[in-house]
Formats: sequence, C-alpha cells, structure tokens
Amino acid sequence: MNDHIHGQDASFDNAPRYTDERGGNTAAVCYGLMIATLFTAFATGLIALIVSYVAREDDNHWTNSHYTFVIRTFWISILYAIILGFFTFVIGWIPLLGWAVVGLMALYTTAWFIGRNVIGLLRALNGRPVDNPQSWFFG
Repeated sequence: MNDHIHGQDASFDNAPRYTDERGGNTAAVCYGLMIATLFTAFATGLIALIVSYVAREDDNHWTNSHYTFVIRTFWISILYAIILGFFTFVIGWIPLLGWAVVGLMALYTTAWFIGRNVIGLLRALNGRPVDNPQSWFFG
C-alpha cells in the first residue's frame, strides 16, 4: 500500500516514540477502587491505599499528586467515619433530631467522598495533576 494515500509518509513508522511510562492508569484504578469502597466497607479502599503508597515516587511527576490525593482521601474518610460513629453513639438515640443530624453528616461525608474521587478520576483520565493534593476538599 502506498503510505501517501493514507496521509502518512514512510518515515512515520521509523520515528522514535516518546510515551509516558508512568501514565495515569494506576491512579485511575485507585480512584475506581476508592469509589467501590462504598460497597465493600473499605476493603477496596485499603487496596487503593496500598497501591498508592507503593506507586508514589519522590519526583515531580503529575501522577504523584493523584497518589497523595488518594492517600489523603482514605485517611480523611476514616476520620470522618470515626466522627460520624461518635455522633451516632452520642446523639443517634434521640428520635428525629439525632437521626437528622447523623443523617446529614452521613450524606455530607458520602457526597464529599464521591465528589473527591470523581474529580480526581476525571483529572487522572485527562492527564492533569491534582492542583492541591493536600486539600481537605476537592483539590
């Protein structure tokens, strides 16, 4: 076949390929595992945490911000779960008022968790770093 018909010249196949060996696939998988943790009681989140600790390196590569973001999301969500458990124990027994407070706290925590992971996933799929991986909110 003639390469000029398809819009390529013959030297295209011999050109060196520069690919990023550390793409965002591992970070995207970590975000998927974090989202799945809503259904697995932190089991897949623990896997995402371990993978993030192992994959994170000491350079300025854009994926490191995602691994830091996943790690902080895991630990902050554990903190929120402990606070939610405390409030459930203290005021969860109060009909209506206690249930409303605990319910709103659980709704906020779930929305925060999903939003943080979806935003991180979208940034990883677009090859962009997290702007502020140390953030308590959405980076």
